[in-house]
Order: sequence, then structure tokens, then C-alpha cells
Amino acid sequence: MIDQSSASGTPSVLWKAFAVLGAFSHRNRVLTLAQIVRYSGLPKSTAHRVLAMLVDIGAIEQADGGYRVGLRMFSLGTLPPEAALREAALVHLEELHRYTGQTLHLAVLRGADVVYLAKLLSRRSVPTPAAVGGRFPAHCTAVGKALLAFSAGGSAAGALTEPLRRRTASSLASAEQVRRQMDAIRTAGFAVDREESADGLACVAVPVLVRGRAVAALSVAFPASAGSGQVLVGPLRQAAAAISRSPAMPQFCDAGVTATVR
Repeated sequence: MIDQSSASGTPSVLWKAFAVLGAFSHRNRVLTLAQIVRYSGLPKSTAHRVLAMLVDIGAIEQADGGYRVGLRMFSLGTLPPEAALREAALVHLEELHRYTGQTLHLAVLRGADVVYLAKLLSRRSVPTPAAVGGRFPAHCTAVGKALLAFSAGGSAAGALTEPLRRRTASSLASAEQVRRQMDAIRTAGFAVDREESADGLACVAVPVLVRGRAVAALSVAFPASAGSGQVLVGPLRQAAAAISRSPAMPQFCDAGVTATVR
């Protein structure tokens, strides 16, 4: 959690800057000042002052109808180890995408959430709510459950605090339910989400293991009415194994990025 207070007890300039940046989303790529004030929760005068600072350094740019996140933020976004993981995985995801014809996801675990690094769309599959850079409760997704199960000693599941956030009526309702699934997932080697993240959507996922640690997970999404998804497990495992053999993976692990609780 970001420390919202300085030594004087008032929100720091850094926190205010992130509050402004956090107002933008995949659905709100261009915002007016009034919208930034509403979404950030900052007073108008404060938002305007911080916004001017962010424009000066290129973190935010002026656009038709308001403001947008600047290219400087894009450049910074290519620096984390996750960017190297995504780049190494894409060629294998594209091959898997051609084979399955369904929507694919690549995600990492951060605390009790998954963060999506890549998404390859399919016109044939049902829409999926996940977006690149977006976060979902891990226990509501197949990628999340695979990561929870194959984190160091499976300890990440212990980070789940109740009441659990639910996305649909089928979402797991308690940490105990999640922990019970972990044993089955570790035995099977894959995880399944059946309408737990979105109605009508199912996913099957496997972890990407490097040096015995889960650094990411990938999934195939398909209509829940299309069956169990068992036929997709083999191709997913092949793709995950190919990603794990990428030359970039040891460096990714050396950067300390693993499926652990943070």
C-alpha cells in the first residue's frame, strides 16, 4: 500500500501524482480535469497543480478533449522484468493462439491479485473482462488459482483474507474453499475457472515453472457451454514449458520476481 502521508501528516506529492495517474484506465484513456478530480478524489486545485507537474515531465499529455497518459510512462513500463517475460512468452502464445483459436491470457501474481501481462483475443470466444495491466482477485480466475497453488510452498493462498471478493455467484466464497482446491490443482497440474470471473466464461490454466517456482501462468478462455477444457491442458503445458526454457527466464527469476505474496 502506498503511504499517503508525509511527516506532516498530509498526503505526499508522490501519492497525489499516483492518484492522478490512477484515475486513467482502459475504459477512460482520455479524461477531462473534472473527471480526474472525480476519479482521483483530490480537490480541484490540487489535481490541477499535480496535473501541470505531470504534463511538464511528460508523464501526462494533453489530448483532444482532455488529458491522456504520456509516452514517457510507456517507456518506463517496458523496464520491469515482467516486460521481458511478456516478450519471451508472446511467440509461444501466438503459436498456441493459432492452435486453439481461443482467447489467451498471461498473468503474474501480486498479493491476492493477478495482473495480466498479455491477452490474445479470439473472435470465436466469449468476451473476457480481463485487460492487459488489469487486476483480478486471484481466486476468481484459473491463472490466479494456478499461481496460488504453485507459489512457494503454496503459501500464497494464506494471504487471502475474508470476506473474499466475488465476481459472480460461482466465485469461491471462502479462503477454506480456495485452500481445498489448491491440493487438487497441484495434483492435476492445472486449474479451472467455470463462470467464476464472468458468467458464461470458462478458463483452464497452467503455471509457468522456472527452477521449480511459478513465475507466471497462462490460460485459454472458452464458452462454459463448450465443455471441460481438458483437451486444452496438453497444448497449454507445451506452451508453458517452451516459455520456461526461454533464455530470458533465468534473468527474470534472478530479478526476484516469483509467485510469492507481496
